[in-house]
Amino acid sequence: MKNNKQFYKQLFIAFLFNLIIVFIIAGTYLKYVEIADYFVSKVYVVLSTVSHFILLTTPVFLLSALVFFITKKKMLTKGFFVLLSTLFLLGLKLDSIVFSQFRYHLSPFVFRLVFGKKATDIFEFSHTTFFSVILAVLALIGIQFLFLFLGKLIVNKEFNLRIKLMCVVFFTSLVCTHLVYMWADASYYRPVTQIASVYPLFHPLTAKRFLAKINVVDPEKAIKNRDLYNITTSNSIVYPLHKIESVAPEVKKNILFITLDSWRFDCMDSIVSPNMYNLSKKSQVFQKHFSGSNGTDGGIFSLFYGFTGLYWEQFTKLERSPVFIDEFLKQGYDLGIYGSANVQNPPFDKNVFSAVPNLRLSSNGDSPSARDAEITEEWIANLDKKEGQTPFFDFLFYDAAHGYDYPKDYDIKFKPSSKEVNYLGLDSNDKEKYTMFFNRYKNAVYYIDDLVGDVLKALEEKNLLESTIIVVTGDHGQELDDNKKGYWSHGGNFTKYQIQVPMFVFDASKAAKSYTTTSLHYDVVPTLMKNYMGVTNPIEDYSMGQDLYNLKHRDWFVSGYNNNYAIIEEDRITKVYSTGLFDVTDLELNEMMDAELHYDVIKEALKQINMFYEKKE
Repeated sequence: MKNNKQFYKQLFIAFLFNLIIVFIIAGTYLKYVEIADYFVSKVYVVLSTVSHFILLTTPVFLLSALVFFITKKKMLTKGFFVLLSTLFLLGLKLDSIVFSQFRYHLSPFVFRLVFGKKATDIFEFSHTTFFSVILAVLALIGIQFLFLFLGKLIVNKEFNLRIKLMCVVFFTSLVCTHLVYMWADASYYRPVTQIASVYPLFHPLTAKRFLAKINVVDPEKAIKNRDLYNITTSNSIVYPLHKIESVAPEVKKNILFITLDSWRFDCMDSIVSPNMYNLSKKSQVFQKHFSGSNGTDGGIFSLFYGFTGLYWEQFTKLERSPVFIDEFLKQGYDLGIYGSANVQNPPFDKNVFSAVPNLRLSSNGDSPSARDAEITEEWIANLDKKEGQTPFFDFLFYDAAHGYDYPKDYDIKFKPSSKEVNYLGLDSNDKEKYTMFFNRYKNAVYYIDDLVGDVLKALEEKNLLESTIIVVTGDHGQELDDNKKGYWSHGGNFTKYQIQVPMFVFDASKAAKSYTTTSLHYDVVPTLMKNYMGVTNPIEDYSMGQDLYNLKHRDWFVSGYNNNYAIIEEDRITKVYSTGLFDVTDLELNEMMDAELHYDVIKEALKQINMFYEKKE
C-alpha cells in the first residue's frame, strides 16, 4: 500500500514538472492579451492563466492514476503517462503555433484542413519542419522519463509536498477567476473577457441575465452589446430577394476571372507582376479594393455571391449556387472552373460551384507551381477548341503564391530567396531572413505572372481580347508581420495586409481609369450582371455590393466568414468572434480598450448581414 502511495506521488511530481513546460507554452499566449494598466487586471491575468493551464493539464495525471488504480502495473502506467504527456504537450504547442498565425485554436475544422482531402494543396510543410517535429517528439519522450526519475528521487527523500494546500489554492483561484469573468462578461469589461478568445478550451461561467436582474450590470448596455453578435443561424434563406430578370445582350461578352490565392496589394506592379501590370494600364483599376474575408473560403464566396461569407455554412448545407452562376447557365455560357487546389477542400463544390456541370475537381502535380502550370496549359488547350459562337465564363485560380512556390529550375528574379518555407523562427526584425522570405513570395507571384502572360497571349492570338472581360484579383491578402503583431499569413485579422488585394477589370471598350474609392469583392458580381449580362433587378435583390463603375463612398464594410467577422471603419476594426466576444482596435491592431462601440454602425451592419434571412414577425 505504501509503495502504491509513493507511486501516485511520483506521478504527481512528474505532473508538476510538466507544468513548468505548460507555463512556458502558456506564456506565448500572453503576447496576445492586452493587459490593462490596473493592478486588479494584472492579478486576474496571472491567476486565470495559472489556474486554467493547471486545469488543462490535470487530466493527464488523473487518467494515469486511474490506469494504475485499475491495473496496478507501474511500467504500463509509466508508458501511458509518457505517451499522454507527450501528446498533450505537443498538442498544446501546436495550438499555440496555429493561434500565433491565425488566431484560432485547434478544432475539427483545422484538422480537416490539415489532414483532409487534398490537404497538401492548402498547406506546404518543409523537410525542416517535419524534422523539427520528430526531434520535438523524441525530446518530449526523453523529458517525461526524466521527470518520472526525478519524481522517484524526490519521493525517496520524503519531502512534504503539501498536496492538500496546493489543491485548495488551485480550486480557490479557479473559482475566483470564473466569478470575476462572470461579472466581466455581463459588464462587457474587455480586459477580462478577451481571455476567452485567447486561451484554448477556456469555457468560463457566464450569467448575464441573472446579474442584470439583480442590477449588478447596466441592462441597457447589455442589450446593445448582445445585438452585436446576435446573428441568426436559421436555414430560412431568402435568396435572391426577388426572381432574377434579365434581357441578355445580343452579343455576349466572354468573362474570365484570374484569381491569385494570397495576393498582397503591394505586389501588383511593373517589377513583381509585369504582365498583369501592363494589362492593368489598359483597365479599370481599383486602388483600395478589399476581399470579403481574410481567408480563401470567405474570399471566393464573397467574390461569386456578392455578399459576406457569414452565409457559408447555410449555403453549403443547402448547396445553393450563386445567381451569378445560375445566370451564366441560363444564358447558355460555357463554364470552365480551373482550380489549382482542390475545390472540395474547402467544399466549393457544395456552394459556389454546386451548379456547374462536369465540375473539374482537382489538378495533378505534386506542388502548387506544377498545378498552376497544368491549369494554364489545360485552359489554353480548351481555348483552342472553342469555336467562338458560345460565350464562356472561365475561372483560373492560382495557388503558387499561397505556397511560396515555383519550379526548382525556375530562373528567379528576386535574390536572395529562402530555400524553403519555414515559419518556425521567423522574425521581421531579422532583415536578412525577412528579405529572403519576402523574395520567395515575390518569386512565386512572378512565376504566376509568367503563366498569366501565356493566358493573355493565347487570348490575343485567338483575337478574343476585344470580346473578353477580364477580372484580375486575389482571394485575400498575405501578411508578413506588417503590423508587428506576429502574423505571418492570413486568416488571423482584418487589417489591410490580410484583406486588401489588387483588383482591375479589363474591358477593351473602356478607356483606362483608376478609382480611389473603396471597392469590395461584393461589387464584382453586380457590376458584371448589370453591365454585361443584362440583369435588370436592383442590386440589393442579390448582393451587398455596388456597381464598380459608379462607386459611392463607404463609411464602413463587413468582412468575415462563418460568424467570425469584423466591421471595418475608417479609424477602427471591431472584430466579433464566434463566441460572441468582441474587441476594438485601430487599423494597425493596437487595442482601443476604452473605445465606445459605434452602435449606429453596428445596427446597419447587422441589418446588411441579415439581408437574406427570412424576416420573422
